[in-house]
Amino acid sequence: MTQRRVNSWWAQWTCVGGTCAPPASPPGSGLERALDAYTNVTAPFLRGCYVFVTVAAAAAASSLLGPVVGLLLEAAFLLVAGTYCLANFFRCREAHCIVTGVGWSALAIASLSAAVAGRDIRSTAWIAFLAIAVTGHGFEAIWKLAHGSNALRLGQIERGRAP
Repeated sequence: MTQRRVNSWWAQWTCVGGTCAPPASPPGSGLERALDAYTNVTAPFLRGCYVFVTVAAAAAASSLLGPVVGLLLEAAFLLVAGTYCLANFFRCREAHCIVTGVGWSALAIASLSAAVAGRDIRSTAWIAFLAIAVTGHGFEAIWKLAHGSNALRLGQIERGRAP
């Protein structure tokens, strides 16, 4: 799936599965090509309306598999989602991706640590997952109101004014 530009938050979260940030520049290095390849592979599961199915499947599976294996699955899902957002932020600069990428990656580490320690934090982790998503998208909405774009590009002129 190649991400494409859409003009609204609604289109971003419907089955259109686009992105509202300005398009990324062509990849200039092997790292950028690898990030683009990763986001293209994972975007169909983590972008648009399909993310709700993916999250529901991961939550159901982690619930059915028990505390240790369920937490390991949850940690893997959170790491994939966090890595997707960090890769997308690095390439496209969508403001919410810095919050969700760091937050979900940290939550993956916490889930993995809990599994090793024998503590079952699955319910709490899913609540935290949603809180991070809401916080990230709230941050992006505020950024867009203040700067005219949901791309977090410090030092660039957006819509004819400095950020």
